[in-house]
Amino acid sequence: MILTRFILLFSLLSALVLAVTYPIYAQYYQGLQDRILANEETSVVAASQMIQKEMYEQVHLIAMIADAAPVLDYVTHGRAEQRVALETFFSNVSTNFHRFDQIRLLDNSGYELVRVNLNDSKGNIVPQSELQNKSQRYYFTEAKELADNQLFVSRLDLNMENGQIELPHKPMLRFSTPILDRNGERAGVLVLNYLAEGMLKSFRRQMSRRVDQQGMLIDAKGYWLSNHERSNEWGADLGRAEHTFARMYPEVWSEISAADSGIIATDKGLFRFQSIKPFNFSGSQHAHFKADHYPLFASQSVANTDWKLVIFIPNELIQSRSFLYQPLGQALVALVLCLLAGASLAMAIITNQKQARSREQKELNEVLSDLYDNAPCGYHSLDANAHFIRINQTELDWLGYTREEVLGQPFIAFLTPNSQVRFQEFFDALKTEKQIENVVLEMQCKDGATFYVSSSATAQNDQSGDFAVARTSVFDITDRILLEKKLETLANIDALTNISNRRHFYEGATLELKRALRYQHPLAILMFDIDHFKRVNDTYGHDGGDAVLKQLASTVHSSLRDLDVFARFGGEEFIVLLPEISPEQVALVAERLRQKVAELQINLPSGETASITISIGVAMLTPDDKLLEHLIKKADLALYQAKEQGRNRVVEYNA
Repeated sequence: MILTRFILLFSLLSALVLAVTYPIYAQYYQGLQDRILANEETSVVAASQMIQKEMYEQVHLIAMIADAAPVLDYVTHGRAEQRVALETFFSNVSTNFHRFDQIRLLDNSGYELVRVNLNDSKGNIVPQSELQNKSQRYYFTEAKELADNQLFVSRLDLNMENGQIELPHKPMLRFSTPILDRNGERAGVLVLNYLAEGMLKSFRRQMSRRVDQQGMLIDAKGYWLSNHERSNEWGADLGRAEHTFARMYPEVWSEISAADSGIIATDKGLFRFQSIKPFNFSGSQHAHFKADHYPLFASQSVANTDWKLVIFIPNELIQSRSFLYQPLGQALVALVLCLLAGASLAMAIITNQKQARSREQKELNEVLSDLYDNAPCGYHSLDANAHFIRINQTELDWLGYTREEVLGQPFIAFLTPNSQVRFQEFFDALKTEKQIENVVLEMQCKDGATFYVSSSATAQNDQSGDFAVARTSVFDITDRILLEKKLETLANIDALTNISNRRHFYEGATLELKRALRYQHPLAILMFDIDHFKRVNDTYGHDGGDAVLKQLASTVHSSLRDLDVFARFGGEEFIVLLPEISPEQVALVAERLRQKVAELQINLPSGETASITISIGVAMLTPDDKLLEHLIKKADLALYQAKEQGRNRVVEYNA
């Protein structure tokens, strides 16, 4: 009888406890899931922005290559020396950036005009005899249908050579875009094969920082582009139809493929997914990726790169964080069942519930604060006087200051002088326009270093409607700016002598000539070359000849003024433009250069030394000279006369 009552009471009390505690535990379990998912958002945002930033940089680089002077010069005129310059330019881009497996220029019929392959980290120019007809390849036929300045992007797949998947695997994206000549006419197609392995490695590295180190990148058909189980990748290319997310989780895939983002709960765990459209910059949440390039993409390109980022959180991981799966929780359950103290248990559960909610709120606030402080971009807020009132840790790390050193200080104090004026204009305009995006500024670090940022701001008004706060996001775009400067250097500087090339000379000299003609200032041109340079090459070889050219250029450059324009004109021929100089001074400068070169002892790679002389032709600007070519021709004639008169001398042009 006692046993029966005990069993009945135990059963009733157990049922009562279960009825009271189950909803509480369900709510706690849901909160636990929410916290884990909140922590995962950092990985989702960071991976999405990393992929989009990488693609943004490639598009920017492709646009600069397509508009580069060597490309435009060759497709407009098609001369042999311009072809050589274009091959050199493609080779330099391939060698310096290691991003493209192939860079090709095709004519309007699909035949390769120039091709450079990346082999052993070096851009190798393919001989003309090996160039091929690519008129039937999809990247050419797609590009033919594009409007001017549009860009086609292929799907991401494994590269094939001679009909076979290349080993080791090379994940590849192919970009193609029409090329216009300087007259605005279609002149061909630029094709670049982008090596995507670096981007995928960065994605896997980002996913490895998660709690279970599992994260997936999936294409629109459900095939894995990246998976923590590497053997599951590239099922479409390797003929493994069973290696797809769509086949492994068909019900989950139907929801993921139909939505841009969301959370799906299954009996195995939670799936957090997010669409990644790397070329849909107009839909990005950060102003740095706003759609200055988006309209340039063909619709097929966006469809080809419709990817999904999927993070799986197994139930075992969630349960391992649950209080009831910890030793203390299990002991508490055992104690409650033994004591059967329903009222006390209810009080304890209510208290624990309040504490849990407080902890959840605190943890949520910490997560939000961590997301703000450690975002991949900088955030700050300025008051109406443009002084800092808030700044995140990312931007503080860039600047090298503590929060106390920055708050209350004027933002302009952390800018270089050139950017201070630009910021003041930007800040004044913000008060009326309410939102301004993508303003490039140069910021000054505590240690004196500088970096470039793209800044976007939104104005906030007070209750009276007056401007009160500017909330600003900044993205570090130093790599992009340095990339632009590096490409400019490649296009303007002679690779051997490290002085201006012929094209850059014409740009600078043309401006100086217009200035001299407008203000009637004196100006002169010196043209000189090395006497008997063929004999130097025959005696010391081409390595010796290169050493002579480099040391000659260095000696002459160090003897000129900053405002003088000095360039290699071709082969062993050099040219100097001297503005603001009298005929008497020109004669002294030319003779001084001739003597310095004659006294120069040139160290050769073989260990020997060599001496050279130069012949110099001088032409002064006269009222009859209206074109730069006329002045250069006069200097060239004077140089010819110097050669005829025995070399190693200075001759001024005399009609």
